[in-house]
This record gives sequence, C-alpha cells and structure tokens, in this order.
Amino acid sequence: MKKYGLSLLLFILLIVPGCGFAEKVGNSVSFAADTATYMQTLAEFGQEMDSLAADAAADTQARKALTDRLAALKEQIVQYADLQVPEYAAELHQSIVGYNDKLQEGLDQAITNLEEGKAAFESTGIPGTVSQISELLNQLTRLIPQ
Repeated sequence: MKKYGLSLLLFILLIVPGCGFAEKVGNSVSFAADTATYMQTLAEFGQEMDSLAADAAADTQARKALTDRLAALKEQIVQYADLQVPEYAAELHQSIVGYNDKLQEGLDQAITNLEEGKAAFESTGIPGTVSQISELLNQLTRLIPQ
C-alpha cells in the first residue's frame, strides 16, 4: 500500500507542473492566433476604407453600415486589450495596445464625421495607424511556430 501511495504521489508531482507548462504553451498559441486574426481584420479594414468612405458619402444605408462596422471595430479593440498575454509577447502586445488607443480616437472621430455628414476618415489618423499595426502583424507572423 505504501508503494502504491508513493507511486501516486510521484505521479502527481510529475504531472501537475507539466499541466502548467501545457497551459502556458496553449496560452501562447492562443494569443498568437487571436492577435493574428485581430490584426488581419484591421488590415482588411484598412484596404476597404476608401471604398467604404466613398459609399458612405453617397448612400445613407452605406453610412449606417460603416458606422456599425466602426462600432464593431471599437468593440474588438476593447476585447483585444483583455487578452491573456504570454511573457514573451508583452512588449508586442503593449505596442499594439498603444496603437489601439490611437485607433480608438480615430474611430470616434470617424463616427462623429459620419454623423456630421463629413468625409468619414478626414483628420482621423486611421490610415497611418492601420499601416503601423500591419507592420506589427509581420513581426507577429515571425513569432508563430510554422
């Protein structure tokens, strides 16, 4: 019976720390995938911005659709800030969060512009911020194991 108890204790001591390691690996992979998806969404938005703005200037339904999309992007920014960040990516995450703050301000200005009937992305800084975030996407791509 002692032998069985000692074996069980040894098994638990070996497995429990391994679970923490597996969890860290899982968090790292999840963070990288979530960040890549988020940044890809922003890059796609950046590519579509001009056509979305042109459509919004000419059509009230397109203006409403763009306002809804901007609100959805704002929500994604908030969700991204709440991601669990692995230690190796803390600096990259902080850079993205910094750009997200600028992007939030730009999205707020774009929504105001749309409400006032102005050009959607006039004086928002969104194109430059999206470009900088896209550059970070390239850095992230190098972190994801192939």
